[in-house]
Amino acid sequence: MSSADATRAEQLDGHAGAYSKAFPHFEENHVVHEAYGLRIAARLQQEGARQVLSLGIGHMAVARPIVELLRAGQLARYVIVDAAPAIIQSFAAQMQPLPPGLELVESFFEQLPPTFGPFDAIEAGFVLEHVDDPASLLRSMRGFIAPAGRLHVAVPNARSLHRLLGHEAGLLPDLYALSDADRALGHRRYFDVPRLQSLAVDCGWQVQSSAGLILKPFTTGQLDQLGLPPAVWRALQTLAEPYPEIANAFCMELSPCA
Repeated sequence: MSSADATRAEQLDGHAGAYSKAFPHFEENHVVHEAYGLRIAARLQQEGARQVLSLGIGHMAVARPIVELLRAGQLARYVIVDAAPAIIQSFAAQMQPLPPGLELVESFFEQLPPTFGPFDAIEAGFVLEHVDDPASLLRSMRGFIAPAGRLHVAVPNARSLHRLLGHEAGLLPDLYALSDADRALGHRRYFDVPRLQSLAVDCGWQVQSSAGLILKPFTTGQLDQLGLPPAVWRALQTLAEPYPEIANAFCMELSPCA
């Protein structure tokens, strides 16, 4: 690894604290990642995927249900790529014993070799808002996907209900402006459904479906004051699915254009 890449890896490790329980948005982010992870695991089963690639580890809540598919023999190979050494080490420690077929690769996504695939499914949840060039990443993933494979992506939504409400009330002048919490997580940009659809199509993908992951009617601080019980959080997840345009985060399933 070059000195520049080592510096970048250290910067990624510097965001690790935002994935700990001390981070003010931890529980909310964990709920969203968990909902996405369970959804992806179910889709992998439905699609009969055997070779799966994940870009990034993050909260680990996405990878956990996929690892369980591997343990159960429903996957043959599960590769996770992440450039943050501390996050990889933490994940490996928590997943002990590591099941056969699990590969943890320390690398930047854009440095993966062209012969890395093909994969039946690629999971890139909550990645595109972090990387320098999301278009380049989406194009490169075309080389790693099997002809009938699927790419699953998820992103925070600039037009989340709570952001729209804040904008309408004059409290949020720019829907696409990053907050301090976004920067702590290493976010570089916001997407909305039309923007991500347009980017995906421009990069050679067809949009098969999209779904909301959770509705967020108010800010994190306001929701914390309400002390919502788990049943309400589950309801916010369930109700979000048909409303990706105003969900706090949404996912898309993409297929490669012929």
